Amino acid sequence: MPDLQAFAENLWIVDGPPVRDMGVMFTTRTSLVKLSDGSLWVNSPVSVPFDTLKRITQLGPVRYLLAATPRHVWRLAAWHTLFPEAQLWAPRPTPFTLKKGHLPFTGILGDTPPQAWKDDFDQLAFKGNPFIEEALFFHKPSRTVILDDLIQIHPRVEGKHFRNALFKLEGVASPYGGVGLDIRLSFTNRDLARQSLEKLLSWDFDKLVIAHGPCIENCAKPFVERAFLWLARPASAHHSPR
Repeated sequence: MPDLQAFAENLWIVDGPPVRDMGVMFTTRTSLVKLSDGSLWVNSPVSVPFDTLKRITQLGPVRYLLAATPRHVWRLAAWHTLFPEAQLWAPRPTPFTLKKGHLPFTGILGDTPPQAWKDDFDQLAFKGNPFIEEALFFHKPSRTVILDDLIQIHPRVEGKHFRNALFKLEGVASPYGGVGLDIRLSFTNRDLARQSLEKLLSWDFDKLVIAHGPCIENCAKPFVERAFLWLARPASAHHSPR
């Protein structure tokens, strides 16, 4: 049963029910942060039982509902019904955006955090991919990076041979995980992507929350650096003297 789990100071996660995307089952996860003004910031909300929802509302007023990746925008609809006064935020729309009905968005998630949560977060829109422009967040008080789809870790499931083989081929199988092959190949502007990566690695983070796979409670930066080795600039060719 989904439950509210403390991950860091003023930061919680809730694991939701699995969902099918492009024929493959994925785990789901919500991250919640209590901002310095006492309100709640909720990223990629999942379906939760009433008792869990009650515990969430006891933490503070739900004021901001976000979908950090185009693939999670559809999840905002149910929580918008529950919390109609909360602001809705999503990344730049792309051909891969999944949404449900009309939603009154307050704004687009970019490289600068809105005034509402700038004291608690830095953020960036990871650019260079025309299909998936995911927003990443750095929760400064807990030194935690929060992301959704960009990095994944999928443990092996007994009896699910196709699924296990697919995730291994994608480069996102446990224990190391990484950035999926399909996502890597769809980065058409790697210079822009490297600029985003430079900002990500400039953050002084130690923990990592991801939507698909186990979160990392310490020493997360080396893991993230390894996940993006494919984006490293190619070494300059050396010409032999004539």
